[in-house]
Amino acid sequence: MDRKQTDYNKLVGKKDGDYYFCDYIFDDGNGFKGATGTELRPVPKDEYERRTNPEYDECKEYFRELWQMSVNDGKTEQSLDEWISDVLMYDGDEAIFDFSGYNLWEQLRELGLTEEEYPVFECSGGGRCFSSDIEFDEVYDEELLKKIKEIEKC
Repeated sequence: MDRKQTDYNKLVGKKDGDYYFCDYIFDDGNGFKGATGTELRPVPKDEYERRTNPEYDECKEYFRELWQMSVNDGKTEQSLDEWISDVLMYDGDEAIFDFSGYNLWEQLRELGLTEEEYPVFECSGGGRCFSSDIEFDEVYDEELLKKIKEIEKC
């Protein structure tokens, strides 16, 4: 049999502060079927600033081991602060955050999650993140959730 896939890329629900999107529902024709998704977590402005500013310990701790490996491998003679500044200058926020699901951000902005309050959304999970008995704190698409639960029963 041929594989069937229906793409959605739609917000389904919110659970424990994470937003769940259904990427697609599939059936491979050989009994393997289900739904795949992306989980996004809003990053509050204060956390964003602590994680992206080399003056904060949270940022330094995130990069410390990578910097130490670069020093040990002879790839840099920069101080930790200089090295972090260069990494952030070249790679930007993607050096810190997983931006998988970037194409879904607009749906969260439409809910009222402003860029001022939440500068970025970090991918916190995905793949086969749904189950037939998944429950959400808030549901945004009841019909799609029913389809997900039905396909995940198999």
